Amino acid sequence: MVGSAPQIGAVRWCRDAKVSVWASSTFGLTGGTVEEIPPSTSWFIATVVDLRWQQWGGWQATELQMSGGPEPSDQR
Repeated sequence: MVGSAPQIGAVRWCRDAKVSVWASSTFGLTGGTVEEIPPSTSWFIATVVDLRWQQWGGWQATELQMSGGPEPSDQR
């Protein structure tokens, strides 16, 4: 049946996931014809809320949420 989770006997397999990633990005701009923007780093958390396995297409994300993340700490 197209569009349903694979079934083995009476067992139905769930193929859903939620993944969160803590990451950083760095942005800056320089050049002769642009206004200079010094490099800066920001931290964020990207969460794939609806990640599903599609039989013919592999993993597909239908919703992504982004939020500001905590800065790294030197404390251990």
